[in-house]
Amino acid sequence: MQNKRKLGQIGEELAVEYYEKNGYEILDTNYTIPGGELDVIAQKNGEIVFVEVKVVDQIDDLMWYIKPQKLKFLEKTIQDYMYKKNLEFDVRLDVAFVKNNSILDVFENVTNS
Repeated sequence: MQNKRKLGQIGEELAVEYYEKNGYEILDTNYTIPGGELDVIAQKNGEIVFVEVKVVDQIDDLMWYIKPQKLKFLEKTIQDYMYKKNLEFDVRLDVAFVKNNSILDVFENVTNS
């Protein structure tokens, strides 16, 4: 479990670097409520991007990693964050895949539909 947590932390740091390099301001990391966690929260051009970071060996199918139940928890956590921070911006959910200490791919605007 310790090793998995360390890998996750490295993945989140890589995602922060990726978004910063692409002109995003990092607002928060590891925002947690009962039943949900947002790994990275970034903002650019009036849009807030919530990033789920997955450390993987390979990408077969996005839905293998982000099941509908997980999306519901993420959506609930996003709503909580926006409400508590009193923010009214467009939002987007991205999934960043990390492999061998680098960003493998980023899926932007992942939805439950």
